[in-house]
Amino acid sequence: MNQDDFEISVEVSDPKVQSGLNKYTTYSVRGMDKNGQFDVIRRFSDFRLIRQFLIIKWPGCYIPPLPPRKAIGNMDQKFIDDRMRSLQDWMRIMAQSKYFWYSEEFQLFIKTNGDIEKALTQVPKLTYDEIINKYQDTFTDLSGREINRELIQKITDFHQFLKRVNPMVENFKQIAKNIAQARQTFQEQLTNFLQNYLPDYEQHVLLEFSESQDKLVIQSIKNDEYPSQLLNNYINLLQLNEFQSLYQEIKKESKQVRAFLETMTQREKYEQQKVFYEQKQKELQIQLQEVLAGKASIKNIFSTTKKEDQIAKLQFQIDQVCKDIENMQFICDILTVLLGYIEIDKFKLEKQQNYYRLAQSLIKYEIQLSQASEEFWERVQQNYNLL
Repeated sequence: MNQDDFEISVEVSDPKVQSGLNKYTTYSVRGMDKNGQFDVIRRFSDFRLIRQFLIIKWPGCYIPPLPPRKAIGNMDQKFIDDRMRSLQDWMRIMAQSKYFWYSEEFQLFIKTNGDIEKALTQVPKLTYDEIINKYQDTFTDLSGREINRELIQKITDFHQFLKRVNPMVENFKQIAKNIAQARQTFQEQLTNFLQNYLPDYEQHVLLEFSESQDKLVIQSIKNDEYPSQLLNNYINLLQLNEFQSLYQEIKKESKQVRAFLETMTQREKYEQQKVFYEQKQKELQIQLQEVLAGKASIKNIFSTTKKEDQIAKLQFQIDQVCKDIENMQFICDILTVLLGYIEIDKFKLEKQQNYYRLAQSLIKYEIQLSQASEEFWERVQQNYNLL
């Protein structure tokens, strides 16, 4: 088997609350990749650390966001379990991008026992040349891709789109949260009504009026196997809440939009850095022209350096800045191609597929709940001609 085709297995499990002055939770990260097995203990802050390292080491690449932090209630078992599942999902997404997974920093994250922050800080910073070489080696299929006005416009438009819809997604998240909470309250109360309040009313009030157990509707249903199954099925569905899943997905999407904006900002930073070097180049060239013309400037009026040495120094600085501009342009071109040909389209497709999957799940649940409700209440209406 080609090692690049090796199927990575990873599991985040066994959450444990560590006692002390500041409590925190650790998780076991286990699995296997082409380099062998790994089994380390990590806390949530370690995941945040490696993600930040990836953003620095892989500028312009979309790094999926982690689940949000929580200052209060982060020791609740449900929160711990939900976070563990989210971290599991994040690790599996990272495993799909082999260039992230087998990078030096990520291999340290999954295979270094002890202080991961200390290990990561020892990874040397990449020079511009090293970033260029890494991207050329990693994204070989992007070689020769054209950078044109349409591609740059595509990136600009999508960046503006994300900025524009980010508040909209945040608002949608709050609406979904409100609906999920309201639906949860309603379904809990309806379940309690069917299981407790209605039977109690019939037993303690209706029985006095009807003077016969046979005329108690809910009790009659519970004593009959088929309608009893309908009731149980209805109650089981009421105990679910797909709108809570909707809220969680929109909450996740909100973070993903911000993470992608963060990705696009990386390209802007290199563009700004290139402009800075270009301005510096102009300033140095003006200084060189002044020295060559024998003009005195504020910077060299009191200098005792020989004219030839000043010229050599300025020419060296100009050459260095020219190299920096060339590197910045190269990196900007790489990030433009990466965003324009891969990351934007990939992100759009993932959001589209996720929406349809979520919609299908919600539709299926609502139909099942509606059918269960209809079947149960029709049976109540027909039950022994009581109504």
